[in-house]
Amino acid sequence: MAMTSRRRLLTVLHGGQPDRVPVTIYEYSPFDNGWATREPSYAPLMELEKQYGDSFVRAPVDYPIFIGDPNVAGGADDQNAKDSVLQTTEFDTPKGKLRMVTRRDPGVMTNWQVEPLIKSDEDIEKVLSMPDPSPEIDRQRIRDLEAKVGDEGILLFGVGDAIGHVGGLFDFEDFVIRCCTDDGPIRALLDKAQTQLLQAIRAIGAVVDNAAFRLWGPEYCGGSLMNPHVYFPRYVVDYDRRATEVIHETNNFCVVHCHGKLRDILDMIVEIGCDALEPIETLPLPTADVTLAEVKDRIGDKICLMGAIQACTLETGSPDDVRRQVREAIEAAAADGRFVLLPTAGPFMVPLAPKSLANAEAMYLAAHQFGQYR
Repeated sequence: MAMTSRRRLLTVLHGGQPDRVPVTIYEYSPFDNGWATREPSYAPLMELEKQYGDSFVRAPVDYPIFIGDPNVAGGADDQNAKDSVLQTTEFDTPKGKLRMVTRRDPGVMTNWQVEPLIKSDEDIEKVLSMPDPSPEIDRQRIRDLEAKVGDEGILLFGVGDAIGHVGGLFDFEDFVIRCCTDDGPIRALLDKAQTQLLQAIRAIGAVVDNAAFRLWGPEYCGGSLMNPHVYFPRYVVDYDRRATEVIHETNNFCVVHCHGKLRDILDMIVEIGCDALEPIETLPLPTADVTLAEVKDRIGDKICLMGAIQACTLETGSPDDVRRQVREAIEAAAADGRFVLLPTAGPFMVPLAPKSLANAEAMYLAAHQFGQYR
């Protein structure tokens, strides 16, 4: 008997085997109010997700954890600079004003850092002086979204983690230098972010259960950027283990988001106690150092693996390339469950390219064709 999408996702997150391999575009959902649902060229993709997908629906995180995701922070004083949009965001603190600038290029729905929020020791003190926000949650808005989604998926709260909220406030080179010298101020920032993160998890967790909480940020300390043997235990495991415990106390799931090289950190990710890992970049990508089969063999009996369809294949490959990758991914990772098929990144170009749409359709159809358990 066919499962609902909600039941299918809950089964794999609980460690079981559903009726078929779940599949989703993941980054976007027809049930939320994200930009993709308002962009006309993405309407066919939203329809594919609605018809064939098992949706993780991005839910509002009303509680302003720390300063928020620095990659999506809103601001004022928009101005054009060579056809790009510069956005300045300012914060008043007890010790003075903070300022950051981001850039969004034409046709690209993502922001790039131009001027980081923290540029000096004084800026660190300003951030540390900011009072913790009151954990006020719009309960009705969450319940309304949950009712709207129904059996079509589960809610996904992108709360981030301590390193995710702190690392993006710096120019990355400055951040690494500070970590390698005197990391006392970094620790102070992490502790402050962690306090607010746990408050947010408890506040949201009091409203929902069987939702997913996404901890984005661990990749800052992965093998592609820093020495994972030194910094992943110190800045990720030490903090995310506690965040995961609190997520589980509220009867919800923890999903760790980590791009880049995984070989040296897979066992440490298991130590966090999370329920799922995404998006799993794999060889032969130059940013990867594992195969999906290796990841399945090492940790696939402990946590759910989510991902494996490489974003570059969806963007530049052919439908045949996508079908082949889907079949190979299912053969490598779907045995006994604990696997969700999704891209390592969703498309973010506007308008959506016809090639990307055709390849996304090939992903959905191949997942339904090859994702049946025998």
